[in-house]
Amino acid sequence: MGKEGWKEALQLEQFPRAARYDPEWMVQNEMGPSSLWLMEFLSDNMTLKPGMKVLDLGCGKAGSSIFLAREFGVQVWALDLWIDPGQNWERIKEAGQEDLIYPLQGEAHALPFAPHFFDAIVSADAYHYFGTCQLYLHYIIKFLRPGGQIGIVVPGLIKDMEEGPPTPPGTALGERVLHVPHPGLVGPVVEQIRPDAAGGGG
Repeated sequence: MGKEGWKEALQLEQFPRAARYDPEWMVQNEMGPSSLWLMEFLSDNMTLKPGMKVLDLGCGKAGSSIFLAREFGVQVWALDLWIDPGQNWERIKEAGQEDLIYPLQGEAHALPFAPHFFDAIVSADAYHYFGTCQLYLHYIIKFLRPGGQIGIVVPGLIKDMEEGPPTPPGTALGERVLHVPHPGLVGPVVEQIRPDAAGGGG
């Protein structure tokens, strides 16, 4: 598919911020479903302001971190287990965000940060790899300042698979969002989002 084809495929009405990014850059720097779409949807449900300290857990090739820094002026600690932070640093510099993003390599269960360091912790299409233990959410909360935010979004099916995988698989995108205010949370808020209900951001 050529650049124009990618541009048409990647420009969705409900994701106007992501639509401004070069489609070839988006495709080259993805490791799964569009991290920019997921992060735009997630950020529409959070309060992000310039200067805030944000941890991007499982940032992959740092596309989501670049999006956050560029769109909201937040400082981002871009942490991933598998991607070389040197490679991410080159992508960050090419995007002109080297003053706002700090690439790191690390394990999600051994985070090297001080307690209450972050204003927000986000994760796009990664939490299901390391956050399956029911105690994990309580672990990462300790790195949030009082009043901080946690935002998690992963791709999902738009309906349950009652008789095995749908045919053809992957024909639609839904998002499952976990948005937890802190402190004083009673329980996480989990919401299933349909593609036609994702809403426009801006």
